[in-house]
Amino acid sequence: MSVLVKLREYHTLSNSENEVRMYILRNSKKVISMSTQELAAKSYTSPATVIRLCKRLELKGYSELKIQLASEIKAFETMNLDVVDQTTFKKGDSLTELIDKVTDISIHSIEETRLLLDYEVLLCVARQIMDASIIDLYGVGASNNIAFDAGYKFMRIGKSISCLSLIDRQRIQAINSDSSHFAIIISYSGETPEIIEIAKILEKNNVPAVSITGSIQNQLVNLVEYNLFVSSRESNF
Repeated sequence: MSVLVKLREYHTLSNSENEVRMYILRNSKKVISMSTQELAAKSYTSPATVIRLCKRLELKGYSELKIQLASEIKAFETMNLDVVDQTTFKKGDSLTELIDKVTDISIHSIEETRLLLDYEVLLCVARQIMDASIIDLYGVGASNNIAFDAGYKFMRIGKSISCLSLIDRQRIQAINSDSSHFAIIISYSGETPEIIEIAKILEKNNVPAVSITGSIQNQLVNLVEYNLFVSSRESNF
């Protein structure tokens, strides 16, 4: 998991931790050569705050943070990605500018998603799909459209699938499933109430499941065995 993306997506930090977070995002290259005390001074916080943030990122310590930053900065530069880029559309944009922005956002999202992939998790999910007697797909709204598209592709390679459009029928599908099934739960936010309820039912029935979400901070990831993340550069404005 990309530590830079984790930092970008963290929005439930204390004020002091958030100051450290923003400083790292804006000065990631400088941070690589800083000590804990120097980063604390630059972000007007304390060394203890820096260490707490590292723990929130599930890192062993500040040294590991710097090692990951050094590796990721190189990867982001190679792909010409800016982790804090917030490309927005303006009223005065020309048609050419709009096309360029949509193209750039799409390409950068795909490239960033590659950085977010955990290859071991992806391999485990592939094995679960191969071994499952039936694949159940869940999603609401736009996510349901993606689920149907995925279901069609699985059918084309000979897998038995179940994908329903109405959420009440998806709930019944979850209630009737067991450990021989494999569930794929698609939710960009990972916070849709109906999907959270379904995930809890699946957990109770010991149904192995993977979530595909666009955020590393959400309820859904704590309710399933496997988690895959996609770039979540979209924002409301």
